[in-house]
Amino acid sequence: MNASDNEKIFQSLMKNQWTAKTYNSSLAEALQQRFNLPEITARIMAERQITCDEAEAFLYPTLKHNLPNPFSLKDMRKAAERMAQAVLAGEPVGLMGDYDVDGATSTALLKMFLESCGIQVFCFIPDREDGYGPNSQKMKEYKEKGCTVVATLDCGTTAFEAIADGEALGLDVLVLDHHDPDATHLPNAYALVNPKRLDEDIHHPCRYLAAVGVVFLFTVALNAILREKGFYQSRTEPNLMIYLDLVAFGTVCDVVKLSGVNRLFVKSGLKQMRTGQNLGLKALAEMVQIKEPPDSHHLGYVFGPRINACGRVGKSDIGMHLLSAKDSMQATILAQELEELNNMRREIESAVLQEAVQQVERAGLHTPFIVVEGHNWHQGVVGIVAGRLKDKYNLPVFALSIENDEVKGSSRSVQGVDLGVLVMNAIQRGILSRGGGHPMAAGFSLKESNLSAFKQYLLENIKPEMLVSDGQKQYFDAVISISGVTDSLMDSLTLLAPFGESNPEPIFMIKNVSITRSLLLRNGHISCTLKAPNGVSLNAIAFRSHDTPVGQFLLNQKQTPIYAVGTLKREFWRDKKRIQLQLIDIILP
Repeated sequence: MNASDNEKIFQSLMKNQWTAKTYNSSLAEALQQRFNLPEITARIMAERQITCDEAEAFLYPTLKHNLPNPFSLKDMRKAAERMAQAVLAGEPVGLMGDYDVDGATSTALLKMFLESCGIQVFCFIPDREDGYGPNSQKMKEYKEKGCTVVATLDCGTTAFEAIADGEALGLDVLVLDHHDPDATHLPNAYALVNPKRLDEDIHHPCRYLAAVGVVFLFTVALNAILREKGFYQSRTEPNLMIYLDLVAFGTVCDVVKLSGVNRLFVKSGLKQMRTGQNLGLKALAEMVQIKEPPDSHHLGYVFGPRINACGRVGKSDIGMHLLSAKDSMQATILAQELEELNNMRREIESAVLQEAVQQVERAGLHTPFIVVEGHNWHQGVVGIVAGRLKDKYNLPVFALSIENDEVKGSSRSVQGVDLGVLVMNAIQRGILSRGGGHPMAAGFSLKESNLSAFKQYLLENIKPEMLVSDGQKQYFDAVISISGVTDSLMDSLTLLAPFGESNPEPIFMIKNVSITRSLLLRNGHISCTLKAPNGVSLNAIAFRSHDTPVGQFLLNQKQTPIYAVGTLKREFWRDKKRIQLQLIDIILP
């Protein structure tokens, strides 16, 4: 890249302003020399401000050296000792998880571990109509089944009523969660393990764990206590490493930061996934005909939507049963069922999205957020619709499904607006009945009679100045030519993986190419071929681009010189490996 490319701002068809990321060249050189790295790898690490002291843990994290002490989390020892007591006494245990991938992986992981200890386990994943989190009726059922301990997984931090009811029944409720707590108090659980607790150190290495990461550390703690108490003297101690594929899966799909412990979990989990020991994940890979070793992209965009589909339009516990399957035939049947549900979800989503876009276009964009609503919109797709609208309009979106006098909502945000805080404050004011979430995504419910008050609350609490002003400013990592897209380059990038939140896939600008072929595929994807002046070509694909300026250009403007912006992927095509550009944007020079 020449100096002018480092400083220039490139205007794109998608109205983005692309510019090169800045980096410390001295740091890049030091990283390259100290760790014997390819130049491009060292440069991208420097762009991400990874220092020489941090590089070892970033490039080569190990469980032996980088796994935090589970007992450093508040209530972890108390929770693990109580569960150990149940295991030693042979008491049945009840589990309650959330209906997303994080909840399914958390529940499947703890279920399999407890069953390996010979314990009877009852599992509950609520359907959408049941609402988010644990409920009092299930507490009563678990008590009747003889449970003395119930663990809530990826939920429970704000489930005050259900947990109080469980404790009143004589159940010891263990909360293993990672959602933002109420600002004033915690539920009256026997133990609450959550790195987001307000009395936890804000710099704790576990602060940004997904729930499945918290649950894995709980099994590490539980296993250690059982070992101390001699539980394994007469039985084989389970190998906890076999659960890391589930930890990686839930971590990627919950879009938490892939740094520190999360990076360790995903990197280790992807390695474990290649063994094919988890029959459910193996069945999913076979269902979608993935021939290459799965990576974080497969987890987030191929496997994840299928597990989520059962929580959106089907029976919510199918994903959990798949991920904990002990029989290959059962796993195959469940994977097929998820595929059918995912196809159904796509059809429902398409219809709701079309109606939602029409609402936005009719109303216009007069506020720094968007609210769309529909009577009897399927609750399972409003979150996806909110995400699609957020991407389209670059504003926080609240998508609401109204049924009878109840409103169920899902929201997606942009930088500057913290939905987790927004929802918790609305609950405290009595505007929302319940809810929870993260800065970028949240779910909630309210009475229809409070709908006007909720919209007014949003007007008062989301101001235009809160939104990041350079929302259309985008950064690429480097400029390369098609001739530079080689296996050697891809090997260099592999050192930076896994990619995800806070460690995104490197974005490249490929200058001076033209489109020689384009083809509209299913779901609005467009496949095309890019060609350089020297005749070298590269296959590319632009996902869901048919109704965008990029898609229309690809279909109608052959031979026009362009700069292509995107990420690079290895893929299998006709049983051969090839490199493909996943096109994000186009710049007209």
